[in-house]
Amino acid sequence: MEGSIFRERLSKARERKGWSIDETATRVAANLIINRASYYDAELCEGELTGCCSLNHILGICKLLDVHPRDLFCDRKPAATSISEVVARIKAHCNEKKISIGEFEEIAGWQVESCLTNPTNALEEWNIDCLVDVCRELNIDWR
Repeated sequence: MEGSIFRERLSKARERKGWSIDETATRVAANLIINRASYYDAELCEGELTGCCSLNHILGICKLLDVHPRDLFCDRKPAATSISEVVARIKAHCNEKKISIGEFEEIAGWQVESCLTNPTNALEEWNIDCLVDVCRELNIDWR
């Protein structure tokens, strides 16, 4: 399963730094990224990295571990799509399909409205699972 691969890549990034999981959890918490228990869960529990860590949390962890998020989640280097572009595509999709944002949220399974006026809200409010589902509805690669 993909989640296992992502967690394995996270562990390997940590190991490349020469840090134990406990040391990394302490550093992550000290940098106010996520708390210690959440880091343990992200590395050890299925679904936690993609379902519980916001995109900003993942960016912070990756920065601390000197790894690009793409290296955790991608086998190849995909074309980059900014969060602003994803939000713009949500608006265009709703316009094209003549559906409301509420209907889009219902279909995608996630709330996105707060990101429409400020796309950077998505970095704090969305996790990988949300990004995957939103991008699936938009027919774009989430990576």
